[in-house]
Amino acid sequence: MPERLRGLVITNLFPSNVDPGFAPFNRQQFSALGRLADVEVLGVVPWRYGRYFGKGKTKDVVDEEIIEGLRVRHPRYTPIPGLSGLNAGLLFAALLPDLARRRKSFDVILGSYAYPDGCAAVLLGQALRCPVVVKCHGSDLNRVTGDHAARLQMRKLLPRASRVIVVSRRLGAAAEELGVDRDRVRLIYNGVDRERFWPMPREEARKKLVLPPDVEVVVYVGLLAEHKGARDLLAAIPRLHERRKNVLTVFVGDGPLLPEVADYVEHRAAASGAAMAVGRVRHDEVPVWMAAANVLCVPSWDEGMPNVVREAHAIGRPVVATRVGGLPEAVFSEVLGRLVEPHDPGALAEGLALELAAAAKKTPEEIRRVAVVPSWEESAREVLAVLEEAVGGSGAHSGF
Repeated sequence: MPERLRGLVITNLFPSNVDPGFAPFNRQQFSALGRLADVEVLGVVPWRYGRYFGKGKTKDVVDEEIIEGLRVRHPRYTPIPGLSGLNAGLLFAALLPDLARRRKSFDVILGSYAYPDGCAAVLLGQALRCPVVVKCHGSDLNRVTGDHAARLQMRKLLPRASRVIVVSRRLGAAAEELGVDRDRVRLIYNGVDRERFWPMPREEARKKLVLPPDVEVVVYVGLLAEHKGARDLLAAIPRLHERRKNVLTVFVGDGPLLPEVADYVEHRAAASGAAMAVGRVRHDEVPVWMAAANVLCVPSWDEGMPNVVREAHAIGRPVVATRVGGLPEAVFSEVLGRLVEPHDPGALAEGLALELAAAAKKTPEEIRRVAVVPSWEESAREVLAVLEEAVGGSGAHSGF
């Protein structure tokens, strides 16, 4: 093996010229990894009719670009609508000819997202006699497994990976349920950009955003979708308003429920509880919205380990989250916030009311001291160790 490991990343979760703000967690982790090893990213793009990730057309994505020092290629593959169970095989077939020609240029393949990326990576590893590591994020094991064909393929292929990286203990258990040997599972938390997410004074953040200084602010950051609990938070606002009159709930992000959120803001907010629909913002603007908050809300129905929780804690803000996935691993102390049951707007409203009262007695320094907030450099070093372990074929040990 050369002095610097040579890794090939295969993932559909990566930015492009069409959507530079997409999947910032992978961009940050793999750019940090690229400072420790030679990394090439295949940011695969499925051919789709119409818009690509809501931003542009598939044909507008460049074939190759440099992103934060990484060489990023954007190979296409053609999924068949309604037959998602074929996607891993189609992705494998699309990538194999080029990678077979370039086999000597990489030592290990990292498939980031279990299906189809991770499963296709395992097939490529078998064909090219190359070790493979699969990184699981959350929805791939929590939601994609609901597709019978995809689940069968994950059960068949994921156990063949040299190692499987998970971002929470709960995902490690889910990987085991799919047949992955526990000794091959490695728990690696995603990191946080500590230079960007720091305890900016709340007054300064609100001045930048032109928010009133004398209200309590609850901020939601993420995809506005039902399974992310966005509708539950909408339903919780009037109940929260009954308990605490001076609360503003801010939705930062876009998604299928954005029209519903905007409709509430326009027609009901004045009587039922103040709200704002900000839409999607650049990643470097997210810390300002978090710093302006009294509390961050994560009302998801399922999760791996959402980075917004780590980012809020890095800024020194408590979190009200649902008791699902890896969230209990992040909100493990009352200093860091509180957990409520999912699918329950009433419990969510009560949790937010209690935490808003408690947050007034907490300091950012106290929250940062208690929280587990690794940097991206620390996270990348752990990923590198797993890749080297896979290449070396070293003996496994329990990782979570």
